[in-house]
Amino acid sequence: GEGGGEEVKLYIGNLDYATNEDRLRQEFGQFGKVTDVFLPMERGSQRPRGFGFVTLSNRESAERAISKMDQTQLNGRTIVVNISKPREPGDRKRGDKGDVNSANKADVKMYVGNLAFDAPEEEVRKLFETHGTVVDCFLPTDRATGKVRGFAFVTMSASEAEEACTKLNGYEMDGRELRVNVAQPMGKSKGPAVR
Repeated sequence: GEGGGEEVKLYIGNLDYATNEDRLRQEFGQFGKVTDVFLPMERGSQRPRGFGFVTLSNRESAERAISKMDQTQLNGRTIVVNISKPREPGDRKRGDKGDVNSANKADVKMYVGNLAFDAPEEEVRKLFETHGTVVDCFLPTDRATGKVRGFAFVTMSASEAEEACTKLNGYEMDGRELRVNVAQPMGKSKGPAVR
């Protein structure tokens, strides 16, 4: 076949719990052939987790679906639709450009606040992975109780972090609106410290 014949997996975020696989298949079927629909469920409650994946048979249908469906209403929620980026196995190799850590930091650490206290790290990581490769995900715990403290730090490459901040700030997870912004390094002054 000519190019554009490969399947494209789309990420659909901010779904209402009432939206099921059939509904997604029906909505996205108007743009092309839907080859797969996946709605992750919460363990325990078997409620949908508020996002899903729809695979379309080619890039053209996928791009049409994004342009028509992203930021539109579905069951009363404004949904997010974008291409789900596969995790590249070679993504972590960063030795070839020397260390990018001067002014244009390659990696950006984000602060993620207002998390549910039982939000597992894996769920936070998965949410951010829909916007790129997560280099690091850290949920600080309370020393006394060992429970998570309701916030996390997620590190991604600068361009992906920017997109994740924009898309996920205000995103509803477990019924709470996340606050996502770039974490300010604490007490690090610019330039060498003058003694």
